[in-house]
Amino acid sequence: MSGSERQPLYWVAPMDPNYRRNEPGLSPMGMELIPVFEEQQGGESVQISSAIQQNLGLRTATVQRMDLSREVASVGYTRWDESTIQMLHPRAEGWLEAFNLASVGDRVERGQVIYELFAPSLVSAQREYLTAKLAGNPSLASLSRERLVALGFSEAQIGQLDNNNETTDRLVYRADRNAIVTAIGAREGNFVAPASHIATLASLDTIWIDAEIFEADAGHIVAGQDVVITFPAFPGEEFHGEVGYVYPALDQKSRTLPVRIVMDNAEHRIKANMFTNVTVKVSPKSDVLVVPREAVIQSGAGERVILSLGDGRFRVQVVTTGISSGGKTEILSGLTQGDVVVSSGQFLIDAEANGEQAFSRLMGAAEPADAMPGMPGMENMPGMEGMDMSGAGDTEGNRYATTGTIARLGDNGMVTISHAPVGELNWPAMTMGFEVAPEVSMEGFNINDTIRFEFEQGDDSMYRVTRIERQESVQ
Repeated sequence: MSGSERQPLYWVAPMDPNYRRNEPGLSPMGMELIPVFEEQQGGESVQISSAIQQNLGLRTATVQRMDLSREVASVGYTRWDESTIQMLHPRAEGWLEAFNLASVGDRVERGQVIYELFAPSLVSAQREYLTAKLAGNPSLASLSRERLVALGFSEAQIGQLDNNNETTDRLVYRADRNAIVTAIGAREGNFVAPASHIATLASLDTIWIDAEIFEADAGHIVAGQDVVITFPAFPGEEFHGEVGYVYPALDQKSRTLPVRIVMDNAEHRIKANMFTNVTVKVSPKSDVLVVPREAVIQSGAGERVILSLGDGRFRVQVVTTGISSGGKTEILSGLTQGDVVVSSGQFLIDAEANGEQAFSRLMGAAEPADAMPGMPGMENMPGMEGMDMSGAGDTEGNRYATTGTIARLGDNGMVTISHAPVGELNWPAMTMGFEVAPEVSMEGFNINDTIRFEFEQGDDSMYRVTRIERQESVQ
């Protein structure tokens, strides 16, 4: 083999390009592996007629430079602003003589009386404070005042005691902010102690949203970024907030980054535990190369585009991509400004296509219509045109019969045949390798001979020629 002869990069199965080997051989279906050369990774160009381009629905787009705004979309749910949550506990033992919370969900106004606690210890503490004041003992008065604060007296209540010098056996507790009752743990008449939970209050003036950001986007999220928020409960409306906190660890199971979003909710329209969609506005990247997102072909071998060279010529070009946003994908390498790429073509979006198949479809687009689409190396061999297909597909038991052309004669009991379609197996016209049964002689047969042959599938899943005869081509 000369040094200038092309060397394959690897070999793939004709009917499964994901099956790769580093040397020639047979696929699990018994077909000869197809070599893939370097130019199939993005070197040589191919010519496609305008008629075929129209049939494929090809559209092109020019590689541009622009500022690419990055938007990270996610979902989340709302919850109470934890900084506003109040857990109410008494500071002294006693009885709830009055309790003004009826049920969870009640709104509480600032200054409203929540409860009145009767506690004998409150009376003795007030008397101690007044006695120390009247005795002119500032140290003792200060200690007595601290005890009153520890028992739950507010500065306003102590000031009232200073003014009227009258003790009370009830401690009145008032709300210090507007809030909503989220839990109730006691009722009027209950005996309570410092460990008793009387009620929980929280504010809806602001709301927190917990969102989950995919790991691939985690590096773009920082505190302070603007967030657009939508709710299924308010279709067509947009709300705004900002990233308040980015948690320091990802969730091990979902591989997502928890993010807290803070949102103003002065009208209290948003409730806790509502589902929401969020879009984080990431700082845009300036002056980057972009192509339409659908122009990029994703495959196991990497990412590529179909580059239009003009005059109906195309080439597969390997690229490296960056972020995607707004239907555009950033190109880090492989293209330059002004290049023209194919942005739409049915053969590129075929659900069964991957990178190698898309390239082979492009390479074979100008072949006859009866060539097998989308299968690398399955070209119609010379001599197939006009062949009599009247006997193709005849079967007997598990044997099948068709016509074809010998493409290769091996010395290992194998023969490669470019055969006509086999309807019973849903096979289109293609080139594949067959094992030759021991009782069948290939003596006298040559490459490009037109033949009619029968074959069967053995227990080892190999397809084996059991009968072969030369057949004259129809001129």
